[in-house]
Amino acid sequence: GPGASLIYTEGHYHGPHGGMQVLPHATIKIGKGARYFSDFSLLSGSVGNLDIDYLVEVEEEGIAELSAKIFAHRTDRIALKETVVLRGERSRGLIKTRVVLDGEARAEITGITEAHAKGARGHVDCMEIVQGQAQASAIPIVRVFHPEAKVTHEAAIGSVDKKGLETLMARGLTPEQAVEMIVSGILR
Repeated sequence: GPGASLIYTEGHYHGPHGGMQVLPHATIKIGKGARYFSDFSLLSGSVGNLDIDYLVEVEEEGIAELSAKIFAHRTDRIALKETVVLRGERSRGLIKTRVVLDGEARAEITGITEAHAKGARGHVDCMEIVQGQAQASAIPIVRVFHPEAKVTHEAAIGSVDKKGLETLMARGLTPEQAVEMIVSGILR
């Protein structure tokens, strides 16, 4: 409702073998001046299949911030689709994802933000790190339907930063320890 505030946190911890089906799907409506903050994390263990599909509609002066941090292992399959629709004037939205994949994990990350009203502002920020035989795709979609609205995006997919890795190794860390430190920093 109007002026309401909700912080939703979903944290997952799985064992080493995967095999689970995790399917969080939701439609969320943010009223006038309301705030919604979502924080999804899967940082430990192998999930199996993760399929997230969130649709958030934001009214006048409402705020929606969606954050996801995922570390996929082995043969995990990750499908993450987050959509923020900024319907009201001066509504704001942020989609921020950090995904690290290793082994033979696969991920398709889709962040969609639409701005339909005057003063609406949105941003999609996606970073994915791939290791081993893992594969990733990032699909940022930004749409603007009003001349006084603005939506931006950033997407990056790559491996662990070599310069950072070398710096940490020069300080005495093994290559494995350096990678672990960089990955934990990304998922922090």
